[in-house]
Amino acid sequence: MASPHEDYLRFHQRRYQFLLETVQRVEKVRSGCERILDIGLSYQTLLFQQSFPQASVDTVGYFDHRFTGQLRGQHINFDLNLAADPAAWPVVEPYDIVVMAEVIEHLHTAPSQVLACVASWLRPGGSLVLQTPNPISLGKRLGLLAGRSPFEILRDDPTNPGHFCEYTVADLKRLARQTKLDLTGLWLRNYFGHQNVLYNLACALLPGQLHDGITFTLRKPPL
Repeated sequence: MASPHEDYLRFHQRRYQFLLETVQRVEKVRSGCERILDIGLSYQTLLFQQSFPQASVDTVGYFDHRFTGQLRGQHINFDLNLAADPAAWPVVEPYDIVVMAEVIEHLHTAPSQVLACVASWLRPGGSLVLQTPNPISLGKRLGLLAGRSPFEILRDDPTNPGHFCEYTVADLKRLARQTKLDLTGLWLRNYFGHQNVLYNLACALLPGQLHDGITFTLRKPPL
């Protein structure tokens, strides 16, 4: 029987691969980077450390003790739900790339306030890679038709409560404009769980942005 750790990695394997490819694409456009900030310490942090040995890879959010001793960068302990108060934002040296993968949906603070905080950690011309589930995916629409809610009940653990709100492509574009971040890339992909050829084909052919996952790249305007 597979462990929860193994099940999690298997479910997110293709998402991690696509996330890494996206960050590499941004890094290539930038012709390298010196500082990366990963919001939400997890397995992808180790992947970034391996893939960008020349860069400082720091993390922010709750500390995950599963990774004690494996990190080479600084960890900033900060609850992003406190982003509503700019006075609480950590003051850091700006980063070339900030990654916020599968985080924003877990926060109950207004996303415009969260993104304003995150943008403050980017240097002018720096890039944000944002990854989040698609609330209007084909799977969730089929679930609704069958009378099932596609959203889980919030969990008891305040450090891992589940999803408070999920955002569509249109929502994220509007939030980017509010935060004065320029959209430089957008991909919709089915990268959760196992591959299903028929499901992928239906998502590609039917109208309505039906894929399960959304990945954005956004840039903070140069001075």
